[in-house]
Amino acid sequence: MPERSYPRIPAANGPKMLALAGEIAEGAMPILVPQEFTANAREILGPDKILVIGLAAAVDEDPARARAAARRFVSETVTRPGSPYALNLTRLGYAAEEISAGSDKVVDAIVAWSSPELIMAGIRKHLDAGADHVRLSTMAPDFQASLDALERLAPVLTR
Repeated sequence: MPERSYPRIPAANGPKMLALAGEIAEGAMPILVPQEFTANAREILGPDKILVIGLAAAVDEDPARARAAARRFVSETVTRPGSPYALNLTRLGYAAEEISAGSDKVVDAIVAWSSPELIMAGIRKHLDAGADHVRLSTMAPDFQASLDALERLAPVLTR
């Protein structure tokens, strides 16, 4: 079997890691970031590097349930003490109170939620801001629910 080479794309949410990824790797894959981060990351990496944004999604046509799931996810990940995601949001100008409360502003900035069409709009924001790819992960409680969510997204994502 011939030897293969794969691009090195480290997770990089902070400006120093992004700059380092731009120097020594083929790109970067930050996660839980708003679209303004994506535009800044593209600037730091330059036009020739791969930028893959990791985006969490709560797929549910009921907006109240979808936002509640997104808020739970944010409170379980972003609001933990010492969270690198919270630090990143602070660098971008989000207030500590907004972050710790998992405010609508924070939830809406870093999670795509609701119908497949609205989740696609969240993906599009990152692509328009300079991402080459968006890696989507669902907030489903188990594997089967994740597959179901991806099946609901597939018709919109493949247009």
